[in-house]
Amino acid sequence: MARNPQRAIIVLTAGTAGRIDRDNVLYLDKPIKTDEMMDAIDWANDISHSRVRRKPYFDRVQISEFAREIAKPNKPEVPLPEIKAVDTPQSPAVLKTPADFKVNEQEKLINLDEQHKKAKYSSAITIEEPDFNDFFGVLPEINLNDIHERHLAAYDPKKYYQGYVQFAYKSAGEKTQILQLSSSVWNTLVVLPHSHEIWLDTNDDVLREKACVWLDLGTMSITPIDKEITQSMGNLEKIQDMNAFLWKLALWTSKGRYPKAIEVDRPIYLQQWPDLTRYIITPHALRIAAFLVSRGPETMINVATVLAIELRYVYIFVSAAHALGLAAQAKRQMDALIQVTLPVIPPARKGILSRIINKLRGE
Repeated sequence: MARNPQRAIIVLTAGTAGRIDRDNVLYLDKPIKTDEMMDAIDWANDISHSRVRRKPYFDRVQISEFAREIAKPNKPEVPLPEIKAVDTPQSPAVLKTPADFKVNEQEKLINLDEQHKKAKYSSAITIEEPDFNDFFGVLPEINLNDIHERHLAAYDPKKYYQGYVQFAYKSAGEKTQILQLSSSVWNTLVVLPHSHEIWLDTNDDVLREKACVWLDLGTMSITPIDKEITQSMGNLEKIQDMNAFLWKLALWTSKGRYPKAIEVDRPIYLQQWPDLTRYIITPHALRIAAFLVSRGPETMINVATVLAIELRYVYIFVSAAHALGLAAQAKRQMDALIQVTLPVIPPARKGILSRIINKLRGE
């Protein structure tokens, strides 16, 4: 097996000729459909991380033989001997229509238990600017777009549900143990570190209302999972991806603010590109991520100025990225480190080299 995972390749095409059948090559037919593009990106992510994953149903290379069969012109029927079909457990049913083939391939993508985790595999939601206030809420006491009020736009996640969820994630990961976050005023959340999932018996509407409510430390507890909660976890629709859950929780807690751990007047950077195929996409999130990845460390105010967007859009994106450990404050020590690692030739050695070169030239 190769030490490094193979790179996944997504090919956009309008024709069927010249296609190759490779495990790491996936074809998308134009015009591109949103759900097919999302499936293709998920497939590419799994392949690039060496995870076993079947190609999505729409890859025409997989169904090329089937497509050629149904496209053949009708020929005069030749009488054939009568053959009686015998169904056996080992004989799969013959696919008779493209629809049957599509359904069959979709079912092969994930096992039966995974198919019931609808919240985990739901597509990302894109929030446009006109819908921002309705979806995330507003803070009338603060003008988040006013640079002069920038120091008032910070919030402390530790005082909200977000902080307790992050601590529960950390504890479960360090102990590699299933833990539950319980509260007298909130539903129990179960952290499943091995599968990188959480279980929570509530919906997003309730979560959005509770996210920005201050919580008292005495009302929260993190303990091993008890039998009563284990029995209620049969509903797999309540299972969500850990990062996707924390991302949206940070967005609703932020409401357009930035985390207190970030100094607003100092540059920040993005360690890696967020998996926006499964996250809520805030206004200009793609532009902000591209700017920080390509341009390097920059202050949130300068990002908003260069992109000509509202400052709160940068704040809320940084809040979610920081909750997942993707965004961090740039350190001034890094500049000194880079300068130290540059090769330095002492003046005396440069003189010796110059004399040798002059000697070889006969000067």
